[in-house]
Amino acid sequence: MKRQWGPSAPAAQIAGAFVGQSFSKVLVVTDFSDTANSAIPFAFALAGPTTQVHLVHVVEHDEVPNPLYAHYSSDDFSDPDKRRELVAKVEAHLRTLVPADARKVQTECAVAFHREIAPGIVAEAQARGVDVIVIGSHGRTGLAHLLMGSVAEYILRNSDIPVLIVPHRP
Repeated sequence: MKRQWGPSAPAAQIAGAFVGQSFSKVLVVTDFSDTANSAIPFAFALAGPTTQVHLVHVVEHDEVPNPLYAHYSSDDFSDPDKRRELVAKVEAHLRTLVPADARKVQTECAVAFHREIAPGIVAEAQARGVDVIVIGSHGRTGLAHLLMGSVAEYILRNSDIPVLIVPHRP
């Protein structure tokens, strides 16, 4: 049987390329874009009966206030009540992204606050002790890549943990 590796290949088929791999913990991150969300089924396709999937949304937030503006905050993350409310809403939304056929997989939905997104993802992977990171990528090249950078590229270059990059094709 010929494998189909293009954009319409089923997640389970592509994850089948990892047969023989044993993943106890899988990290998949989303910014709720279609691109990032397209990686979620692939993460769950890698999951075995004892695998724990960490579905995480990383929020860019500077924990240390600028001393020149000690009373200024550009967001509500500094207020503990508002932060808890935001976390609860985001975690509830993350749970809706778990594929219906993967509801039995042990899943932790979480929000993480980091100064920068890409280093934050690497830090989350290390802190959670995951075996693989699964992320979506826009697949930008040329000037767009140069101007906007690539979270996926940063993770690939700076993580000691294997990374599965899922290209998004509209």
